[in-house]
Amino acid sequence: MPYSAHLLCRFLFGLFFALFTRSASAQSGSLTLAGKVVNQTTGEPIPSANIRVVGQTVGMVTDEKGQFRLTMPMASASDSLRVSSIGFRSVTRKIPETGRQNLTIRLKPAAMKLDEVRVQARRKTAVDILREAVAAIPRNYDTTSRQLTAFYREDQQFAAKPVVSSEAVLSVYKAAYNQSEIEDGLKLLKGRKKEYDRATHQLPPIINLSNGARTSLLYGDFVKRAFDKRNTINERNYKYYDFTLSILKGDRLMYVINVKTGKRKRKAFGVGKFYIDAQTMAFVRSEFQLTQAGIDAENNRQWLLKKLASAVHRMNLKFTGLKEVVTYSQPEGPGGSGQWNLSHVERQYSFQIDSKSRNLIEKPWEVSTRFTITDVGPKGVPPFTEGNLAENQSPFSSLVSGQNNLDLGESDHIPQRTVTDPMLPEPPKAVSKPDSVKKQIRNPVGDPVGNRQNGFTRADTLRGKLTPLRSSYDVTFYDLAVKVDIGNKTISGKNRMRFRVLTPLDKLQVDLYENMQIHQIRHAGKPLRYTREFNAVFVEFPEALKAGSEQEIEIEYAGKPQVPDLSVPMMGGFLWEKDRDGNPWVQVVCQGSGASLWWPNKDHLSDEPDSMRISVTVPDGLMSISNGRLRRKTVLPGNWTQYDWYVSYPINNYNVTLNIGNYAQRRETYGPDSLTLDYYCMPYNQEKFRWVFDGVKPMLATLEKYYGKYPFPRDGFTLMESLYPMEHQSAVSFGKLPISRADSLTATDSLSLMQLVWHEVSHEWWGNNVSCRDMADLWIHEAFATYSEGFLLDSVVNEDGELGYIASLSPQVIGREPIIGVRDVNHIHYEIGDMYAKGALVLYTLRHALQNDTLWAAILKGIQQRFRLQTVTSKDIIGYINEITGTDYTSFFDQYLNHATIPTLQVKLVEKGSSLMVDYRWQTNVPNFRMPVSVTKAPDQFGFISPTTDWQTMMLPGMTADDFEVDEVRFYVNVEELEPESLKQ
Repeated sequence: MPYSAHLLCRFLFGLFFALFTRSASAQSGSLTLAGKVVNQTTGEPIPSANIRVVGQTVGMVTDEKGQFRLTMPMASASDSLRVSSIGFRSVTRKIPETGRQNLTIRLKPAAMKLDEVRVQARRKTAVDILREAVAAIPRNYDTTSRQLTAFYREDQQFAAKPVVSSEAVLSVYKAAYNQSEIEDGLKLLKGRKKEYDRATHQLPPIINLSNGARTSLLYGDFVKRAFDKRNTINERNYKYYDFTLSILKGDRLMYVINVKTGKRKRKAFGVGKFYIDAQTMAFVRSEFQLTQAGIDAENNRQWLLKKLASAVHRMNLKFTGLKEVVTYSQPEGPGGSGQWNLSHVERQYSFQIDSKSRNLIEKPWEVSTRFTITDVGPKGVPPFTEGNLAENQSPFSSLVSGQNNLDLGESDHIPQRTVTDPMLPEPPKAVSKPDSVKKQIRNPVGDPVGNRQNGFTRADTLRGKLTPLRSSYDVTFYDLAVKVDIGNKTISGKNRMRFRVLTPLDKLQVDLYENMQIHQIRHAGKPLRYTREFNAVFVEFPEALKAGSEQEIEIEYAGKPQVPDLSVPMMGGFLWEKDRDGNPWVQVVCQGSGASLWWPNKDHLSDEPDSMRISVTVPDGLMSISNGRLRRKTVLPGNWTQYDWYVSYPINNYNVTLNIGNYAQRRETYGPDSLTLDYYCMPYNQEKFRWVFDGVKPMLATLEKYYGKYPFPRDGFTLMESLYPMEHQSAVSFGKLPISRADSLTATDSLSLMQLVWHEVSHEWWGNNVSCRDMADLWIHEAFATYSEGFLLDSVVNEDGELGYIASLSPQVIGREPIIGVRDVNHIHYEIGDMYAKGALVLYTLRHALQNDTLWAAILKGIQQRFRLQTVTSKDIIGYINEITGTDYTSFFDQYLNHATIPTLQVKLVEKGSSLMVDYRWQTNVPNFRMPVSVTKAPDQFGFISPTTDWQTMMLPGMTADDFEVDEVRFYVNVEELEPESLKQ
């Protein structure tokens, strides 16, 4: 069972609700069977029994009362129905032509032999069988993606009274089992729900299960996550359990592995059974429930959400239990194969709610979810590119609004997916391409305005390398004037570029995407010759320019700038949308792709102008917001308005921006120097989201406390609603406000929004004041900005808020590529997420390894002061840290930044009398790695040790192996427990 380290985060809080209308619909031309499946011997109901139409993939699973309701096309009436359940002999019977509503199907129990099994002439243990089944996963389960259809239902009760019931038919993208890093997907085909009167519970409408269908698909499939850290079938966890083996004789011979807590039960989070098919060694079924250790571990995690709920909604929630049944099956019929697929996931959760203000004492909240695959479709299908509910953690009951809502009866189930169901769209057709990560990156090599698919091209080098044609001059000022034609989605304008000649030159390189036309380039009033190669423009002068001279060229241009492909990391462009009232809303974002996608410049991060003017002409009635201060607004003939902005500090090119819309403005001042604060948002959001902007002053006060004064006081500070969040210097934007849920935002929603604001504003220090010189070092921007989000959590939750934030970062790490990219090629179109979460974890690890928060605070402020308004490399930052600490941390950063793997603390634990002997060392890619780390030196008491890559030994009196822990929250490390040589012998 893949015990989830973030169970509560995934399904504890929906924390928002809406009221929905219901309509009725019916399906014609179908046959319905309903009834129950029972034990022939005892008459007891059989839950999770499989009911299938022979030769087809239509079917379902019985509920906890053994009941079922199956709807199929009339054409299937001549077929047979097959009913099976592990531990029982299957039965096959003709389907009644007119359907039946009260069928009772009886299954005969199979014989069970309880002694240990002899296999292949030698005795094998339960662990041997378990290892074989894990090793057989690539052989037994699909190695290409699958198109599936599923039926999902969830029921929630509070104090034994129903709260909400939801059910739906879902389209499922099932990623290949040998590609565990690729997530499965969900799409809603149709759904309905029934809500009950919450007033009888004395509760606000916040108690809701987050997307339980997502949880069932992504985390119920324990086979696909065989090597997850807490999965019971992961061999690293075998030591926490006792496994025993028995045999089950039914339709197929099954090995049954009983799982109980072992001697070292502190990390034995679940108990139950695995059923393994003896012929194929495939996992067929698992039955599990959390132990008290698992429940305690869950309540010790994600307490941040509970704290928020307690503070905001005046009640406490405590997780009390989880039971889970997961089954797999081999598809039948034309679409089937010999390989196994996920068939059914059934989960039952329980919580305890206490609220003195509502007179609620230890009230139970219980949730039951059922996720059943009803149709197995074609192989080789592509993943969902939009509308993927597997990426949405909102309450499932809110996701079915407006989707054929019906008046849901107590036992009424939505008909299962069939090939003739007129209400459901046809499944996507199979594609011939095999599964790969690459096919998710849609821009092919050679796209004139796009990005590479893999490898590097000449265009990458031209953009990313500081060649002599670029290093021979230094830009001092840009004067950019651009006119935006919203109707045609085009721009036109000119840029005067003033520069200082560093070495004599008669040719230089500027940059402008090749889909943008250059009308002319002039110098000293005369046109210049130029040539173009990809996105590079080579400008030729009639005679050499002298070193030390000040020069200026003017470039006139026009074109239709590219539109971002949001499926490609950091592919920028113009966003052309409308606000809620139908007014144009335009924004440009170009980090990664580069500013040269929309205006001509020396597009290399190493060269920032000392200052800049930005003039934007837009249709009358709209406002254009750019960086710095607004100098003037000019009404022009032909219903145009020009906005002139001026930036008085160095600014990197991708930070230059424009935001066009029908904005409302509010101004305040901050601090003893009266820093101007300008807030912009859509007029309809001005009052509803006033609290977002009200949080700016305390946010700035906190950031200034840790990083020093706001870096750009002459230019003021602007925070705005936008189409896309971005840290544009002195014009920070945080994306669209959720106007559709403005009146029902939850504590979690509000926290997420403010985290985003804090992240983007933190870039004023990390990214705008101190900027990377090459995109390979972008972690300097993103790691420190992500780290800054912890300050918000610490201010919201007084008790260890930041620690809870640290714990939330580790599951976000991808871990497939080093944080530092490839230099001189502007390499950014890959999975960049580890710059954020992993980068922040590296900073937290270093902070705690220092064991000196005063020193750490000095480092943060010192970097801002030493490198103020400069571009830097990773080497600069690391060198400064080494200087201030007096310690060489080069190997530390080398391991974390230049390698995908993180340090592994290897330990060997041997109990000797009343003491514990611990051997330990670091295993790393970098030789001579050393870093202190915190471990338990007494039960529940942490202290520091100083491992190196050589083995060391310590004796811990009064400790057992079960007492030993490594602080994996404050330190981002792996822990590997090795079997001591003495125990092997």
